[in-house]
Amino acid sequence: MKIPATTLLLGSLLLGGCSTAPAPDEAPPPPPMMEPLPADSCGAQAVGSMNGQILDETTRRWIEDRSRADEIRVIQPDEQVTMDHRPGRLDIRVDDKRRILSLACG
Repeated sequence: MKIPATTLLLGSLLLGGCSTAPAPDEAPPPPPMMEPLPADSCGAQAVGSMNGQILDETTRRWIEDRSRADEIRVIQPDEQVTMDHRPGRLDIRVDDKRRILSLACG
């Protein structure tokens, strides 16, 4: 008895459709939660009252003591700065007369 090849092919395809799909792999575990940084990780809020003051040596020392920032960066008008964000760094923007315009972490 001869069975045509198309019948054998069709039969194997139909039987293949009845097989079960392989079980999906387990989902990978979620990444570990990172501790959120405090909103004021450089002490900018503690020294916010210095906005509008002239940044002289005494004022800078006062800001360093009160903020407890890891690093302080004074940004002059039209000065280019790196875009690397450092949460513990206090950025002090001043105008051309060294009046403090803003204090922010970065």
